[in-house]
Amino acid sequence: MIRYVFLLFVSSTISLAYANDLITYGKACLVKENRLNQAKIKLENLSRRTNDAQIESNQAWQTIKHYKTAKAQLETSMTECTQTTPNSAYCHQVRLRYNELTYRIENAKADAPEGLYHPDGSSNDVEITKANFKQRHDTFIALCRDSDTHYALLQDPNAYAAVCSSDAARQSVTCSLF
Repeated sequence: MIRYVFLLFVSSTISLAYANDLITYGKACLVKENRLNQAKIKLENLSRRTNDAQIESNQAWQTIKHYKTAKAQLETSMTECTQTTPNSAYCHQVRLRYNELTYRIENAKADAPEGLYHPDGSSNDVEITKANFKQRHDTFIALCRDSDTHYALLQDPNAYAAVCSSDAARQSVTCSLF
């Protein structure tokens, strides 16, 4: 009889310890999932800002390119003016337009975003961050979603109730079966 009571006590203690391990596991997964969701939001914001900066940079680059093309065309007219009638009204207007374009080019360069001289708009930092996030997400899924421990958490009513008692937790990846 003492053996039977002892075995019952040991088995209930092991079961209780296993349930506590599942609760700890589940709560840790919820924390990881919350951090991943916050990182995803930050990554989306970074990606949006990078995209906006790239668009702005490309627009500034196109504007400067347009000004430089117009300035190059005026240089031909200025050369002709110096060789023919440098004091004519037409030559005066050409010089004024040339100076105006020079001024606009300098202002556009000064106002342009930092990535102006990289018109391809490469966003390596965002890609590295996306790859890092994907790796962290895949690790999370392997540990907290597609594992035997996750399945055991979902099958243990006490552990599931302790971890997934709130509405937000029930809607999480950690507490959902599919």
